[in-house]
Amino acid sequence: MSEENIYAAPKEDVQNASVIGGPPGPHNYAGLGERLVGAIIDVVILIPVAVVLGFIFGMVFTPVVNEEAGFLETLQEGAGFGIVGDLLFSLVAIAIYIAIQWTFWKGTSQSIGKKVMKTQIVNLDGSPADVKTIAFNRYGIMAAISAIPVAGQFIALVDALLVFRGERNCLHDDIAKTRVIKLAPPQA
Repeated sequence: MSEENIYAAPKEDVQNASVIGGPPGPHNYAGLGERLVGAIIDVVILIPVAVVLGFIFGMVFTPVVNEEAGFLETLQEGAGFGIVGDLLFSLVAIAIYIAIQWTFWKGTSQSIGKKVMKTQIVNLDGSPADVKTIAFNRYGIMAAISAIPVAGQFIALVDALLVFRGERNCLHDDIAKTRVIKLAPPQA
């Protein structure tokens, strides 16, 4: 009879398997918190851009002001530069966001927020997503849809709420055929 202790630590040196290169699965999907904080970081990066852009647009376009509207109504009406100005504002803001993130997406398939949170955008087979897939299929299509008055905001809400599904994919992930995974800790 063997006297081997089945509760003893393994005798072999066990290493964490790298997440990159393998197919995504429940064991490596990025969690809600990781995705949320990464998205918040990416949005915070856009705040100074939007302020400067709003100032520039305010000098170029005649701002549309409804003096009878309250604060919330003013926010719901848009940036306040008229239909053409608001659309142009959105397109320029999206283009600047893509330009800021492009180098990060191209190098590691991560936005600045995903890099901080140690998550990565990958294709369904586990390979890192290319920059064009991320920029145009993940963000570009949803940005265009979100620009549609009323329906766009509803679809954007649905996009965000879909993260509560088991595989943690949002609508923009499904459109681009990508997933957000957590990266394996570095090997010692």
